[in-house]
Amino acid sequence: MSKPSPLQLQFLLGRIQVLSDEHWHLFTASRRAMDDHAWVGGGASRTFARKLDQNDAALHAELRKALQLLQDELNRNPFAG
Repeated sequence: MSKPSPLQLQFLLGRIQVLSDEHWHLFTASRRAMDDHAWVGGGASRTFARKLDQNDAALHAELRKALQLLQDELNRNPFAG
């Protein structure tokens, strides 16, 4: 498999940025509802809130990682291809 061209990398970077912008706040409404105590249920709601926070952090980390990997590749060899 050949290495992607800078143009392909730039396209991917733009696409991932759009996906990041679209999905960055995916869990925001649910997290706010949890903060406002919209869900009750003892331990189950606390477990759900904890998992929601973990998933939110994981989503943000993966989106940042994808963007950084492409940006690093473009910076390493901006005119190759």
